[in-house]
Amino acid sequence: MITIADRRQSIIDFISRHGYASVNDLADRFNVTGATIRADLRYLEEKGKVVRSHGGAITATSAVMDLKEDEKGKSNVDKKRAIAAAAARMVSDPDSLIIASGSTMCAFADAINHSLNLNIATPSIRIAMMFVDNPNATVLQLGGVIYGNTLSTRGSYAEAGLDLFQCNKLFFGVEGFDVNSGLTCATIEEANLTRKMIKCATKVIVLADSSKYCRRGFGKICNLQDVDILVTDSGLSEEARTTIEALGVEVVIA
Repeated sequence: MITIADRRQSIIDFISRHGYASVNDLADRFNVTGATIRADLRYLEEKGKVVRSHGGAITATSAVMDLKEDEKGKSNVDKKRAIAAAAARMVSDPDSLIIASGSTMCAFADAINHSLNLNIATPSIRIAMMFVDNPNATVLQLGGVIYGNTLSTRGSYAEAGLDLFQCNKLFFGVEGFDVNSGLTCATIEEANLTRKMIKCATKVIVLADSSKYCRRGFGKICNLQDVDILVTDSGLSEEARTTIEALGVEVVIA
């Protein structure tokens, strides 16, 4: 018979692999009651091994910090480039785009074919500068307070600028995504701006590498079913992909 210590270690290992596990799934897996699993999760949370969330638990490392864009850009570089390239193939001629800020968005903007005729709206100063000398692109830089971590604008002025137009496609990144918490980012201000972007776009496309699965930021953007396409990498488990696709979201593996 498995010991309590072995079961709890197995719970940690399972959640580490999958990002999230529900009480019911764990109870079935270990053939114990839900009360027993809840007691295990309380113990593991006290030890800093997991964080209880939405009828189950996520990894203790799932919460995210608001880091500078340059620091974020150093992680999962190859995955971000592959995701950016796959997303860039979704841009057509002519197209009207909203491109949010972030390291993955900069990689995406760099991967876009600059010979295409495009209208581009963005809060990111870096992304605007990538297209400012391109004769085929019309760039709308959203105004507002400049946020140093991402060199992008936020706040009511940036949000007000989105009232002036509609775009075919919105591309944005997230700090975390899962079925229970939805799409999240590091700050409320960024979440507010991204929600406004969603209202201005016909098709909503999220770029997120698989390490973001079952992580969560402070600001909630929307539910997963509110987006059309998720572009990610093969690190996303088949189980997670099936669950996300059941919500009506197209999952593209770069």
